[in-house]
Amino acid sequence: MKLNVSLTIAFATSLLVSACVTVPQEPQLNKNQLAISSVRDIPISYSQGSQFSLAPKYVKETSLKAEQTQSVYKLYADAIIADLSHHGFKNTDDSANSAFHVGFGIALASDLSDKTINEKFGISPGLPSHGELKKGSFLIYIEDARTGKKVWRGAAQGFAHEDLDETQRVQRAAAIVARVMNQFYATN
Repeated sequence: MKLNVSLTIAFATSLLVSACVTVPQEPQLNKNQLAISSVRDIPISYSQGSQFSLAPKYVKETSLKAEQTQSVYKLYADAIIADLSHHGFKNTDDSANSAFHVGFGIALASDLSDKTINEKFGISPGLPSHGELKKGSFLIYIEDARTGKKVWRGAAQGFAHEDLDETQRVQRAAAIVARVMNQFYATN
């Protein structure tokens, strides 16, 4: 009798366990998701007060209109200057008197693929694309003015926020630049 009860309980338990199905959930889409990666190439550091100059780099062919591209680049140039200035560095238009140059570029994934970023820039944060959203990349590097060698490279990928007003765009660009540049300051 004990054997029959044990078998019945075991059978009922196996039916219950086999009836439980785990349904994988779709990953949550986060429009504010940001992936960041950086690498230190050579151990050169810059003291506060060092001068830097900007050296924007543009994608040859872009899906954006020229004025859109210029607007986005100005947002990021202003954010880079403000962030480096906040950390004690000084901007100059005279690249001959700079201690370092700051090269940067911004592009949508449709204009600059992850594969190309990896091949040309050497690092990619690897944010997965999402069909409904436009993925974009912000690439930045520090190049030593004396040697011409790259000291540090950083990259961020996120999704374009086309619905933001001008103030929100300025704030978002500043936040992205600050998060990427924090990795430079940590190794400088």
